[in-house]
Amino acid sequence: MARNSREIERMFKMQEQILKLSSWILQDLDSQAHKLNEKERRILLALSNGDLAQHDRFIANAAERLRRIIEEMARITAAREKVNAEFERQRHMLKTMSERLAVMRGEEQRANDERELQEYLDRRYG
Repeated sequence: MARNSREIERMFKMQEQILKLSSWILQDLDSQAHKLNEKERRILLALSNGDLAQHDRFIANAAERLRRIIEEMARITAAREKVNAEFERQRHMLKTMSERLAVMRGEEQRANDERELQEYLDRRYG
């Protein structure tokens, strides 16, 4: 049984690392989304300025940049949803592994206590 708990503890630690990696990926995606939102805001602000609204070329370039930002935001949103779903799955697996590890440790402790008691009884009344 000790081997099983060590294996589960090793898997538990790996699950913790996977959960941490998912968290970092979510943070990176949030940062990318924030940067894109800021770019979009700056472009829309420039487009709303009356002086620049007269320049067709600038407007065409700004519109193309906005289109690329929107596409990138859609990609980031889809990636974030996927990573978030995986993050939740990993968190659930980590909780399950933690509970299983606690049960196995309890069983090992109980078996160890019973073995020690039996050894004591054998020595005492043997």
